[in-house]
Amino acid sequence: MQSVKTNDLPENPRERASVISALCFWYTLPIFFKGRKKTLDTKDLYKALTVHKSETLGNDMSASWEQELQRKSTSKKGPSLLKATIRVFGCRYALLGLVLLILELGLRALQPLFLLGLIAYYSKGEDNINTAYLYAAGVILCSAINVIIMHPYMLGTMHVGMKIRVAMCSMIYRKALRLSRTALGETTAGQVVNLISNDVGRLDLAMIFIHYLWLGPVETIFITYLMSIEIGVAATFGVAFMLLFIPLQGWLGKKTSVLRLRTALRTDERVRMMNEIISGIQVIKM
Repeated sequence: MQSVKTNDLPENPRERASVISALCFWYTLPIFFKGRKKTLDTKDLYKALTVHKSETLGNDMSASWEQELQRKSTSKKGPSLLKATIRVFGCRYALLGLVLLILELGLRALQPLFLLGLIAYYSKGEDNINTAYLYAAGVILCSAINVIIMHPYMLGTMHVGMKIRVAMCSMIYRKALRLSRTALGETTAGQVVNLISNDVGRLDLAMIFIHYLWLGPVETIFITYLMSIEIGVAATFGVAFMLLFIPLQGWLGKKTSVLRLRTALRTDERVRMMNEIISGIQVIKM
């Protein structure tokens, strides 16, 4: 019944959208025009993309995990879920990291330099107006290109995070179906619910910031170098003062993770107790 309802839905316009349409999100305009004329309902929803279906993502992730299990038989190291995930989603995510590198070290670094040149033009009172035009055009172009590229980048990272989340949920579901009775006795429903509802959901947010783990130090060194050229040694003191907060943030993150672990354990216990209460009520009514 569900497949029939899905087949009745219109085709997703993203399937056939061109590169320009995908970058500018023009393929979303028909749904906005339709919503302007009438109130949208479930029949106006598009079909899920093939690359977003849990069956497709689960099969790809399962195949990668099987490769890890085969590698375990020939290696002393155990299978790595991280390596299996990188094998499936690593190439696209690395490409997005390259885009972020261009944005951070290219556009965002060039824009202040153009602005500096524009201010210097008026400070020195130069006569060549074309120089001011070039600097102003550079500032505007950096902002425009940043807007055009940044939003597709964010959408791309969130897409990767969503795909990983769906693939992990599919893996958890398939594993739950294969658990033995002994393993089922050791695994509570609260643990499974907590994995799917909370833990896996962190992947969407994590994908946005993971690239900054390697890009942050690189960008800090690059910006410090540019600031030292313009300001001098004083720039290093400002950067050093900012870096002093990193240990504090690390300590706060560690404390937060401990509290989240306690919350997860309490959640498991609460769900287990509620299941026992509901099961007891059903037995009494029967």
